[in-house]
Amino acid sequence: YTKKEQQMLAAYESMDYLPNHSIVYKHWLKRQPKRLDWDRWVMMGLIGFTVGIIGFLLHQLIDVISEVKWEKANHFIRFVRPSAGGSGIPELIGFLNGTVVRHIFNVKTMVVKFVSCCCAVGSGLPVGPEGPMIHLGSVIGAGLSQFKSDTLRVHLPFFERFRNSEDRRNFISAGAAAGVASAFGAPVGGLLFSMEEVSSFWNMRLSWQIFFCAMVATFTTDLFNSAFTGFVYKGDFGLFKSEKYILFQVVHGIPVNILAFIPAVILGILGGILGALFTFMNLKIARSRKRLLSRIEAKWKQNSFRMMEPILIIVSLFFFFFFFFFRNP
Repeated sequence: YTKKEQQMLAAYESMDYLPNHSIVYKHWLKRQPKRLDWDRWVMMGLIGFTVGIIGFLLHQLIDVISEVKWEKANHFIRFVRPSAGGSGIPELIGFLNGTVVRHIFNVKTMVVKFVSCCCAVGSGLPVGPEGPMIHLGSVIGAGLSQFKSDTLRVHLPFFERFRNSEDRRNFISAGAAAGVASAFGAPVGGLLFSMEEVSSFWNMRLSWQIFFCAMVATFTTDLFNSAFTGFVYKGDFGLFKSEKYILFQVVHGIPVNILAFIPAVILGILGGILGALFTFMNLKIARSRKRLLSRIEAKWKQNSFRMMEPILIIVSLFFFFFFFFFRNP
């Protein structure tokens, strides 16, 4: 880095997300009985549900503003919270990689972000709610998981064990995934976005928890959007209409009832079981092949069989296709 870049990097405070546990503490953790971790799942559900409600309110307010945008010609702009400017994604990525950015997860930032997004999108500007929803989701994950707010001077005695940098970081990642899922109606996309784009610290258990959070967010937003348009109740609660969730023009669409989730869940379970079986068999065959090759090489004391294996496969395929194409009709 140049001296100017080094000075700029030194101006930011850094956080260390790596575990700093001592060896004695790690041994103590291993001796503890495994807990069900139910409160972590409850918190993931709360974050997903809250982000889903925020997404629902955002879409409804955008519909309302879009109806009256032609009646308002003057636009009054006021910078109340500079940290709410832009999409907020670069600041989120910086924070999840250890850089402390002030006020990006503040209640005031959330309010300004929400109102400005509604006004910008509803007035017809060439912007969308997707980026701000990611920032809003991460703000909810940061605040709701702590059950406290320094701005509002509220400190509730709930979920106090999550008041550490590691859990707060994980819930912020979950909020970002829920924001993507709520904006696009894609819980898998939210999980992949959080895992591949914004987070540098991950584990398998966190994947399932964040996926659950993203599913709750998507379901909540779609469920309420199915019944309301511009905060006017349409009486179709639970009837998911395709034209509301596809970002491009739809000529013909079939509304999907909430009961359609039942066969979808069954297919998902079957697909997961078959996928797990395929992975299991693939690993078994690969390990068996490795053991077989090792035994043959140990018996014959040479590595030539490794070259013979692909030759045998190629010859077998040649004879198969030869008899297949030149057999008598």
